[in-house]
Amino acid sequence: MASATPEQLEASFREAEANGCVGPGAIRRRLIPDSELDVFTEVRFPSREWVLLVGSDERTEDQDIILTTGLTCRTKNGSVEVIAESGTDRLLFCTLLADIVKQLETSTRTPVSALAHRIRAWRRMLGRGLHTGLTPEQRLGLYGELVVLREVLLPTLGEAAVRAWVGPSGGAKDFVLPPVAIEVKTVSSREPERCRISHERQLDSTGLTDLFLVHQVVGTSSDGVLLEELVDDLRCAPEVRAELPHFENCLLQAGWLDVHRSQYAGDRYALVRRRCFSVTDTFPRVTPADLPPAVSGVSYLVSLAVCGSHQVDEETVRAVVARTNQAKE
Repeated sequence: MASATPEQLEASFREAEANGCVGPGAIRRRLIPDSELDVFTEVRFPSREWVLLVGSDERTEDQDIILTTGLTCRTKNGSVEVIAESGTDRLLFCTLLADIVKQLETSTRTPVSALAHRIRAWRRMLGRGLHTGLTPEQRLGLYGELVVLREVLLPTLGEAAVRAWVGPSGGAKDFVLPPVAIEVKTVSSREPERCRISHERQLDSTGLTDLFLVHQVVGTSSDGVLLEELVDDLRCAPEVRAELPHFENCLLQAGWLDVHRSQYAGDRYALVRRRCFSVTDTFPRVTPADLPPAVSGVSYLVSLAVCGSHQVDEETVRAVVARTNQAKE
């Protein structure tokens, strides 16, 4: 059942569950017949747990990863079990399962380790409550980060640009290539001069030689770019393909799932303006050093109309990150 949809997988599980026994037992089915891995689905009785089983000779750390209530990933002796208890959202589990199957079909020399990384990316995404799709604001933010990756960083850094994308995995900045970092803020054309900073660490330059704020104004247009087109174009880029597992995990942690494509079909984005600012000690900002010990999680607005003295051209940003990358090689 390679490349099955979540709905097809759910139907298969429910059929097995309906044909189950009253006492202890299990119904197991091979999921990817032509794979070198042993990949099975299993329904266990009487608990009615739904399970994905992946068997491998690969040596991995034994651990339990709780994705959300009732949904656990267990790795032991190189094998993986993803277990959904009977009360778990079944379609959510099958969406996870379809994604895992896709990863295994295109996987690396260490598929179980790659699968564990993918599970952790799912855990972060589920923890942010993004599994039902991205809001308009979140879609705009993801578009902004991806277009900076494509147009500013990939031409300068190559595959290192993909590794530098750390925002979705919990980084305080969107792109980090120590000792340089870039924070991307993308707004609609309705409010082009305001920039919301989500917390006090976003513009904190402690430990950095350079911190840049890239501010983008985006509108919509009938000949604009669909978010899915941008995602697919980047997936095909040679520099991204060299770091595709990291890129895919960042997409997932940002809330992107291919099964949600139809929700975003009406969004065609067009970049109106991009401005870059060097964040120095005189840039208007709030950092942890400005706050009392008991205060954190500060969100605030910056008026870019008064930040003209900090504006730099895009080539300056490219030159700084290029020098940093060359110093590392």
